Amino acid sequence: MIKHAKLEEEDLKPLSQAIYFSSKFDEYKLLELNSQILSSLTEGQRVVFRGCKDDKAVLCTNDKTFEVKEAETSNSLLLLPTLKLAVDCEPVSEDGSRKLEETEIVGVFHTYLELRLTKPRLRRLRALLEPSSYRGSELEDSLRESGVKFYTTQDLLEVVQASEEELLHGLAELGVCQMDGHWRLLEFDYHFRVLSYFLNLVDSNSWNVMCIPYKETVDNLEDLMPRPILDHVFHQYAEMSGDRDDEGEPLYSLKEEKICRFLAEVLLRSAGRFNLQEFLQAWQESVPEGLNTDLKQLAGMALVELNAKPQAIWFYAESELPEDIQERINTLFQVREKWTFDEIHPYIEKLTTEKLNANALLTKFARASTINGVRYYSARHGK
Repeated sequence: MIKHAKLEEEDLKPLSQAIYFSSKFDEYKLLELNSQILSSLTEGQRVVFRGCKDDKAVLCTNDKTFEVKEAETSNSLLLLPTLKLAVDCEPVSEDGSRKLEETEIVGVFHTYLELRLTKPRLRRLRALLEPSSYRGSELEDSLRESGVKFYTTQDLLEVVQASEEELLHGLAELGVCQMDGHWRLLEFDYHFRVLSYFLNLVDSNSWNVMCIPYKETVDNLEDLMPRPILDHVFHQYAEMSGDRDDEGEPLYSLKEEKICRFLAEVLLRSAGRFNLQEFLQAWQESVPEGLNTDLKQLAGMALVELNAKPQAIWFYAESELPEDIQERINTLFQVREKWTFDEIHPYIEKLTTEKLNANALLTKFARASTINGVRYYSARHGK
């Protein structure tokens, strides 16, 4: 063969490999590893495929989620596990002897699995956790007797398509509390009741909203709710201010946006369309003295109609919209024919990616027009 190829023996490695097709191919799949996945594997981290039976697969590292898609290649990819590359061959021996080895092709591929960084698919979280929502200690026994499932972190990782770090971040955004190793949503009315206890205590003691004592709060409220719930709600709505009281205990300040947003939801949830001016007045009166309400705090939670007479506002939560971008866009344009960028942005922001930002999504799925100097977005195939 060397002579037929018109090569000189001394120019070749001392090993020649004869390649043959195996009589039987095992069912392998090729997965393209990007630098992030490869780094996770070389560092000894777990890399896991996640999802339920009917989900499109994702691959997760400790902190990132990748969409898995099948890609085609015009060339045939041959799999030869025992093939030696030039760097693996031994140097020429002193006697100039040569070796001949047979190497089998155990697979021929025209497709491979391609990975693309994607956002975690956390929509399922709320649906999983709502049946076991915490409604108060007096209802715990009947809830457990009902056979409802309680989820640990590992349980959620089995069915939610997200890395562990992204899952924990999603739980924090949902305001989920951990009790006895299980993640529990607070039922909305109970959540409001607990927050009301906290804010009423602040008001009755005339505490400055920037100087809330943690220890005194706990001492006053621990008979009204379980300690894990008290700690959870306190730290959800207050953060360390950097100051300390006379005894050296840290002081906390109320989180203005978080408290104002939740109390707005309390007012809007059951109200339907609300007269905007009446709502603004009721909303400001509902928050502790020292906190200021602002419509910007309601992004992705409520819609305002400034052209109506009277002006109106109503509850419209981003979390209740379809997760598929096309379905979401269609739903948004059914609710409102034209949107400004600032109005629609909170409702599509969570569907953006590193390569497809909000502007790119709107360019792809909507039609832009300018009216009186204001840019609006409407349905691409609208009237």
